[in-house]
Amino acid sequence: MTSKKALSDERNKAPDVLGASQISLDLIMEDAAQPRKTFDAASLAELTETIKLRGVKTPISVRPNPDKPGTYIINHGARRYRASKNAGLRSIPAYIDADYSLADQVVENLQRDNLTSREIVDYIGREIAAGKTHEQIGKFIGKSASYVSLHAAAMDLPDPIAELFNSGNLTDIAAIFNLKKIFKNYPLELVDWLKYSQPEDITRTKIQQFRKFLESKDDEKGIVDELTRQAPYPSTDSLEIKAEKKERGHKSPADQLLVYIYIRLKKRTHQPKDIMRKLTDAQKTMIIDALKVYFIAGRKCKDLFHSILYSLKDGDFDGTGRGAFNLTAFFFGVNKKEFDLEMIIQEVYLNLSK
Repeated sequence: MTSKKALSDERNKAPDVLGASQISLDLIMEDAAQPRKTFDAASLAELTETIKLRGVKTPISVRPNPDKPGTYIINHGARRYRASKNAGLRSIPAYIDADYSLADQVVENLQRDNLTSREIVDYIGREIAAGKTHEQIGKFIGKSASYVSLHAAAMDLPDPIAELFNSGNLTDIAAIFNLKKIFKNYPLELVDWLKYSQPEDITRTKIQQFRKFLESKDDEKGIVDELTRQAPYPSTDSLEIKAEKKERGHKSPADQLLVYIYIRLKKRTHQPKDIMRKLTDAQKTMIIDALKVYFIAGRKCKDLFHSILYSLKDGDFDGTGRGAFNLTAFFFGVNKKEFDLEMIIQEVYLNLSK
């Protein structure tokens, strides 16, 4: 009766004839002259998990080691060899090919055809159609569910993006995914951009820059609409009426507009010049009328300490919203500067930056 050890030895013994055999990993070593020197750790980890699940389906190629009879040197398949060791396998299927040179290794690495993005998407599409989940597909091919989801998003593309993808001019799945998201909100703009862009210019960075440009245009339109809604005309109230409304806690259109501007400056979504460019003449007049009251008060001020103290107590110089603008206008008057709305907005912005 054959012992277990003898059976194990028989399995690990490579036959002398050309063909695939199970060869012990202990008898195989990598080629020191192998042209491929780097191995992606993440990719190798994925392959390891696939081998744990499915085993090695494609044999590696080895040749007899002239310096150590009974052992072998890898011709090609170093990744499968490393992943098999990491997976805890004892042997690996291999072809013995003694007629193999360094030139063959270079050609094999250069001419190896990986699956294209289109082929991966088509495969994932067929698996999804067969009822498999993204998690199941990812586990089977050694990829994450998010990887499968990203490729699945390319199954149904708008025509201009599908043309780019199917032609092979854009194979970056992440870039395709981002273009699809842009198309949802800006279809006409994206079609024009793609029309006048060279394929080599459609990169992740350029796509991100284009998206930010579109969003900034929306933002600019938003502030115009909001500023217009705030108060299209200057207030005609007298100082007495303004004081009475203030006593009741009423916020004038000018106050509301100054608060809105203050928030935009604080959040860094707009620069002072952006604000000035978007304000209508009526809105500028309204703000100037409101702030000139404090500018003139600053010019007439005889007791700076008490004036600021009383204004702080009344809530005029609270340092937030309209109060920040009132205080700045007051100091402009104290320093005998000419009234300049843009300079006042700029001063508030610089103080917020400190």
